[in-house]
Amino acid sequence: MVTVFIQFADGRTSRATDVATIVAAARDPGARFWIDMERWTEEELTILDEVFGFHPLTIEDTMQYSQRPKIESYNHVGDAFKQGYFYMVIHGPDQETFRERLQTKELDIFVSERYLITIHEEPMQSVTAVRNRAAADPRLVLEPGIDMLLHALLDHLVDNYRPILDYLEVELDNLEEEALTNPTPELLVRIAGKKRELLNFRRIIAPQRDVLAQLTRGEVPFIRESTRIYLRDVQDHLVRTVEMVELYRDLILGARDLYLSTVNNNLNAIMKALTMISVVGLPLTVVTSFFGMNFEQITTLRSPWAFWGAVAFMFAMVGIMLTWFRHKNWI
Repeated sequence: MVTVFIQFADGRTSRATDVATIVAAARDPGARFWIDMERWTEEELTILDEVFGFHPLTIEDTMQYSQRPKIESYNHVGDAFKQGYFYMVIHGPDQETFRERLQTKELDIFVSERYLITIHEEPMQSVTAVRNRAAADPRLVLEPGIDMLLHALLDHLVDNYRPILDYLEVELDNLEEEALTNPTPELLVRIAGKKRELLNFRRIIAPQRDVLAQLTRGEVPFIRESTRIYLRDVQDHLVRTVEMVELYRDLILGARDLYLSTVNNNLNAIMKALTMISVVGLPLTVVTSFFGMNFEQITTLRSPWAFWGAVAFMFAMVGIMLTWFRHKNWI
């Protein structure tokens, strides 16, 4: 599905979903426009080649999902407008599935002084939020400039990581508590799975710091200094997000160590109990073995007090040993 928001040179605005409007906007040298392609088809992507003349490598990257975050400059190379453009790959959080699995959605962006094109296979909340504003009045997003439109998209995208970080904090606290109170084998599987998700999550979002850094260093000529100030704020939020993910990765490793420590402590407690039972039973075994020897004449066996004397001796030994264990703080 293609949605186009246009602001022409004379101030008129338009919203359309057809290729003809895109061609008309492209031919107006004073027009600014935003093209959003959601759940695109290969036929719709031909617009990028036929109307804009983008480099084949960028179109190929757009068609291949799960690209690494990056930003590339194309100055007058494969650009029908002869102004140069930038191709960006950014990942936003998947806010529908993060409670079951941490994953991201890819957003491909073509941006120049006159236009911004966003391409994504699935709906993205950050894009939808800005698109809803544009649907109310395209001037709200186009009149401040394409660079401010780019900022709005990136700002929403980075802010959408916040609920995921809050959820991760609660989830890791729960894992640590379970590691102390109920260290089951299933919990270790959950910890290992969450650790793997965090590693993949960091691998995707960490390179986006370099993308934001390039936007804020003045390497993109059509981004004004006034806009770079706002982009630096987005960059700060992204850096904090990456730092929190790294912290959570350390916490999940701590939860794993806590699980192993708790299991070892429980095992040691069991071994301690079994050892004490064995030690307490040792003198009882000696006494019963002594009187169980196969001799025809054992004088003490004929005494009327022999049985009760042996029982009293065994109980006394047990009492003495337990008193000694308690004195040593072993029990």
